[in-house]
Amino acid sequence: MKLRLSTEPADTAKHKCLVLALFADEKPPRGICGFIDWRLNGYISREIKRGGISGKLAERVIIPTPPRLNTELLMICGMGNAAKFSAEQMRRFAHLTIESVDKLLIDDFSLELPGTNRVNLALADVAQATAAGFFDYLSQDAKKMNKIKSCLLTVPEQVKEAASGLKSFKSKIRD
Repeated sequence: MKLRLSTEPADTAKHKCLVLALFADEKPPRGICGFIDWRLNGYISREIKRGGISGKLAERVIIPTPPRLNTELLMICGMGNAAKFSAEQMRRFAHLTIESVDKLLIDDFSLELPGTNRVNLALADVAQATAAGFFDYLSQDAKKMNKIKSCLLTVPEQVKEAASGLKSFKSKIRD
């Protein structure tokens, strides 16, 4: 499984597919999703208000070649409620996300990690659950395990904690 961390700005870094996390009970969007909403002149907020995006778990909204971003495809993925957020919810979200990306025949994507300012879970646990969800899906097909490349986006202040979670996951998995 090819997984890396990045602190590059989500709007200017090159992405084949940029995946944003949106909580159902988080309005306006926060984190990287909120920043991208700002770069899109409030498009995500308007769609939430209109009812086109809800943020419920498993919801997927795809925006091809969004303006003002260096990505071919923007995918907004519902996370469910932040108030009830858990490692198991993150694991399920990660599994559903990589499954969606794979079904679109995309083998390279970037995913926003919801940081500690958005959830009541340590970022190390969020990163570990994300890696576990990816692994759950990819382990079903060894070819995909070596083909799909994923990048987890975080802010510089949280990269050490996210790396700690990935290291913890790796120590529990045998190649």
